Amino acid sequence: MKVIVDTNVVVSAILNPNSKAGELIIFGRQHFTFFAPNLMKIEVKKHQVRLQEISKLSEVEFNSVREELFECLSFISEEQIAYEHWHNAIPIVRDVDMDDIAFVALAEYLDAMLWTGDKRLLQAMQQRGYKRGISSDTLYQNWLSVR
Repeated sequence: MKVIVDTNVVVSAILNPNSKAGELIIFGRQHFTFFAPNLMKIEVKKHQVRLQEISKLSEVEFNSVREELFECLSFISEEQIAYEHWHNAIPIVRDVDMDDIAFVALAEYLDAMLWTGDKRLLQAMQQRGYKRGISSDTLYQNWLSVR
């Protein structure tokens, strides 16, 4: 299964590599192919100092965890995503968070599921009949059933 990983999932995994998110990203690669837009790298870098403070990781430790997680993802340039996918993503994220548009557009582009920890986004997707959203708990249960 192709899975787009939202930034909030990677942040959760950085803060706690032993969490469901961390386990899934690192050990789930036999069953899932993980993707993310390049934008994720910028978002994580932008919040690095705050994330280091929260996680109590040194810069070296933070970079090591981040790189281990990033190695599990295939990054896709936003320029590769056709206009129609961006256009189709607008109504899904408009009332929730426009910052999620690249993730929804990438899910459309790759015909993949969007794994997010953002409950508001998942709820909005469900209300709009959009079936590509998947929560950490659901993906984790899916993974446990195929291991």
